[in-house]
Amino acid sequence: MKSYFSTNRVLAGTIAVVAVATLFFACKKEVTTDTAAANEDDNKTLLAASHETTAHAVYGDLFETTAVIAANQGLTNGRKAEYNDYANVTACPSILLSSANPTDWPKQLVIDYGDACRDSYGVTRSGKVYITVYGLLFGPNSNIAIRLDGYKYNGIPVQGRDSIYNVTYNATTGVQYTTEITGGRMLFSDTLILGYTSKKTVKQTAGAGTPTPNDNVYNVEGTASINYEKGGPAGSATFTTQTPLVKATACQWVSQGKLQVALGNLSGIIDYGNGVCDNKATITVNGDKVKEIILK
Repeated sequence: MKSYFSTNRVLAGTIAVVAVATLFFACKKEVTTDTAAANEDDNKTLLAASHETTAHAVYGDLFETTAVIAANQGLTNGRKAEYNDYANVTACPSILLSSANPTDWPKQLVIDYGDACRDSYGVTRSGKVYITVYGLLFGPNSNIAIRLDGYKYNGIPVQGRDSIYNVTYNATTGVQYTTEITGGRMLFSDTLILGYTSKKTVKQTAGAGTPTPNDNVYNVEGTASINYEKGGPAGSATFTTQTPLVKATACQWVSQGKLQVALGNLSGIIDYGNGVCDNKATITVNGDKVKEIILK
């Protein structure tokens, strides 16, 4: 069974707004008058944080893609496919479903983006994504395995495997799932290559069952690790949520929660505040210096 479908972000319903939770965090340092050495330490910590932001968004996109295509192919737990299909001019990607027989499990989806497949949001993907679905998405014990083959996201070669499990949905509690990246690797350029692993849980905490997504709220918590193979700060960086990061659909930024960043002998805590929707957070470096940062 072969069809063509535009894998754009889901734009309506619960599948749609889970996309907002793909942002683990994003920050940049404000201009300060600190010493050069102190600023260098801060910059290293924040640079590692920005790389985790990008990696999380790129790998988080795989769940969105899976949710859209699973709904399109009738592989969800009886739920209506709630999305808008914006046609790509190039009629891509191509999608191959291993079996349309409802009793045949697991099923494999092969998404072939070809040399370049640009969606309506300006994201260009290429290469292939292999998705093995072990049961109906949002059904009991839903489990998904994703493998990448020559895959690029906006020209960035991306490698690794994504295991998505404990995927659940109901009208009362909304969506929840765990995503685990193993063997991740991103080649930003000839001078910046990083390895990436993570395990995170996304949980809807408000807005389930309402007619609009504007009141949806999500918690994101878990861990991630970056190993700098080439370029970037020396060594490895780890990221751990101390308290869940809160992201509301109606707010552009993470508005609450704490994230620990560790890079060699440097350690920082990013505090996103008390739930007020603004673009400000603070970072405490090595336990004794607090700075305000601006989210972007």
